Amino acid sequence: MEKIHILTAILITGSPGVGKTTLVRKICSKLGEQRKLQGFYTEEVRTAGKGQRIGFDVVTLSGKRGILAREGPLDNLRRPKVGKYSVYVQDFEDLTLPLLLEGSQSGCELLVIDEVGKMELLSKRFEAAMASVLQQQRLLLATIPQSNRQSLPLVERLKSLPGVVIYEVTKGNRDALVNEITECIIQSKLLA
Repeated sequence: MEKIHILTAILITGSPGVGKTTLVRKICSKLGEQRKLQGFYTEEVRTAGKGQRIGFDVVTLSGKRGILAREGPLDNLRRPKVGKYSVYVQDFEDLTLPLLLEGSQSGCELLVIDEVGKMELLSKRFEAAMASVLQQQRLLLATIPQSNRQSLPLVERLKSLPGVVIYEVTKGNRDALVNEITECIIQSKLLA
């Protein structure tokens, strides 16, 4: 007899700039009216004039904001880098770890993580907290990078979970995926 898996995670992937974060925010907006959500998303930070990207912030679903990465930070502290961006690991951990570690006690029905990528995985504490989340079997909505030459072990682990559904976002399907993914979450046995 085939084992039936209940939905454990919805992973969203796609090329950079295709609209993964926008999709997550729209799903959260639709679900927020009916469900208790917890988590964070990343947001580009751009200069005022030209609109050139200078970094990324991490923003919780409750609206708290912190720095994730900046190009050429003014404080000259040594930080790990991903490309041209210096990653503010401590700031990221201060904002996100409480969401991961306290979520099961808060009655959270859906944990939202945008994203599980190179910058976020510079934090070993974040990686350990994510491992703990996976053991708790909480329903997870997360964005992950497209497959590339260097695989990320946590991303590969997420992709191999029983009960995981992976959606690839394109410019052609991103609007339709809002309702499709929202409906998938609502219909899941974990939220029933």
